[in-house]
Amino acid sequence: MSTNRTALVGQSIASMDLKDALMVGVIVYACTIFGIYTAQPDTLSAFWPSNAVLVGLLLRRAHPPTLAHWAAAIIGYVLGDTEMLQSWPKTLMLIWANLMGVSVCYLALSRMSEAHRGLRNASSMVRFVLVVISGAAAAGVAGFFIHPRLYGGTPAHGFAFWFSTELVNYIAMLPVMLTMPTLSRGLARYKRRTDWPSLRAEEIAPLAAFAASLWLGTQLGGPGVIPYPVPAMLWCALTYGRFATACITLFFSMWTLIAISNGTLLIGASFDSQEAVMSLRVGVIFTALAPLTVASVMAARNALLARLMHVASHDSLTHALNRGGFMTGAEAVLATPKVQRQPVAVLMMDIDLFKAVNDNHGHAAGDVVLTSFAGVAQSHLRKGDLLGRLGGEEFAVLLPGCSPDAACAIAQRICDAFAAHPVAVGGDAPLHSTVSIGVACWDKPAIPVEAMLGAADAALYTAKRSGRNRIVRSA
Repeated sequence: MSTNRTALVGQSIASMDLKDALMVGVIVYACTIFGIYTAQPDTLSAFWPSNAVLVGLLLRRAHPPTLAHWAAAIIGYVLGDTEMLQSWPKTLMLIWANLMGVSVCYLALSRMSEAHRGLRNASSMVRFVLVVISGAAAAGVAGFFIHPRLYGGTPAHGFAFWFSTELVNYIAMLPVMLTMPTLSRGLARYKRRTDWPSLRAEEIAPLAAFAASLWLGTQLGGPGVIPYPVPAMLWCALTYGRFATACITLFFSMWTLIAISNGTLLIGASFDSQEAVMSLRVGVIFTALAPLTVASVMAARNALLARLMHVASHDSLTHALNRGGFMTGAEAVLATPKVQRQPVAVLMMDIDLFKAVNDNHGHAAGDVVLTSFAGVAQSHLRKGDLLGRLGGEEFAVLLPGCSPDAACAIAQRICDAFAAHPVAVGGDAPLHSTVSIGVACWDKPAIPVEAMLGAADAALYTAKRSGRNRIVRSA
């Protein structure tokens, strides 16, 4: 049986690898076609996303890549080039140059931590730029040898041109690939509206300013139009998440390079020479780095603030909400329109004879009892319920959208489970503690949280006076 299970797992992994490889090949082919159509006759593409997209796919979907992934990528390159009726020698040389840069960039990025790859730390952009410089340099080495044969010029010029071209492609495209959320996370973020802007005017304004700055550039023209969108892009970086900012930066890079190439954006300079094209691409690189760096720093700042907020709102021993965190969270939950139309219940819970545990077994044993109870209680709550430690051995639970019968059933399960849960305290015999619970219910949350807690607290004291280890519902 074990051998059959191993064989099935192996077949499943192989099937997933083949599906991923097919996806890699199709996407590389599509990006290759797109890049070729942005090229002017007898020149390199104005924007070539294939290599950066391939690096991102290898890191996100095929890490580490298999021979099938590399083969599928090569087939994608070949089909794209041959569809454009390019000669086989030229196709093979271009594919070799592409794979040189991709291989080096992938190897360097794969050695970075996931946090730095996702541009989550303040120093992430510095590390990222150094890595993509290595990938662009590898492509430049290939250009050193093949550019004179394909497009003329000196080997040194070939290195510089290929290096600058790949660098702008990597800096524009890779952040999107590396910060792109998975489908499940993306849907969750969309529902919470934390990454892309919602429909509120103040959140749409940065995106509108970005679009307006691009339009203004097409109307005014001249050499100063390239940095027109910079203030709006920085505003976007301060307002939106990393992925949204990366998408905006990618659009800016693609728009600038392609619009200047086809004459939509007139900057009053000729780009007949490859030196002028290199200068333009370097300018786009530095312009794109600014919002990406700000977004990376903001991500680190927001993560730090989230950790500080968690510390400030949670009990360090039981990891339940502390009193302040519980009150704030309960008020926020009860203020939502959906909850205001539903029944709500509050539980007040007090561990029985807890002082005796501290007196007879020590405060360390009491801490273990508190931690164990918090774990038992949390395991019997629903998603969206709030558990808080209000002080000492007293805990509270908010049950939004919970009928009286369901609330009493949850309270009884917690009471029974904790009574049956032995608590190991060092070398002593396990302790068996109990809990008393007061339950208060309302058809709608029409009174303040403090009043709800007061009603549940009165029921709790009735449970204590009635013999402990029981639940009592408020009248």
